[in-house]
Amino acid sequence: MKEKWKKHWIGHARALSGMSPCPRGIVGALIIDQRNNIVASGFNGGPRGAVGELCGGEFCERSRRCITSGEQTEIGCHHAELNAIANAAAKGVSTDGCSLVCSVSPCLACAKLIHHAGIVEVITADNYDPRGATYLRAVGVVVEVVEG
Repeated sequence: MKEKWKKHWIGHARALSGMSPCPRGIVGALIIDQRNNIVASGFNGGPRGAVGELCGGEFCERSRRCITSGEQTEIGCHHAELNAIANAAAKGVSTDGCSLVCSVSPCLACAKLIHHAGIVEVITADNYDPRGATYLRAVGVVVEVVEG
């Protein structure tokens, strides 16, 4: 992907992050195909239509329990990367060979999902959680930090 498009998509991911109801982390993610088209997007938030205190309240249960990003992912909302991949799957759209653009770097749990989904490149605006990037690079996924 050309540098100007990387910056462009980072701007979109940041804008999308504004949709997140999470009081802890505001993250947006886009999946871009080989022809430079958005195939799916997501932001961190509770599962669609779920009831309960998963995400979007005035406090974050993960923060209250001092849970580190990428750990105990059964508590709290879905991460933006997970939601983007799930949204692609719900539409029957393959993510194999695609790029993922995320406003922050993926946690380790999301990195494993990204790899398993066949995504070959991750473009992020920062290196928030280096464990995810380390895992992705070790399995051959290109990871690039780009200023947006």
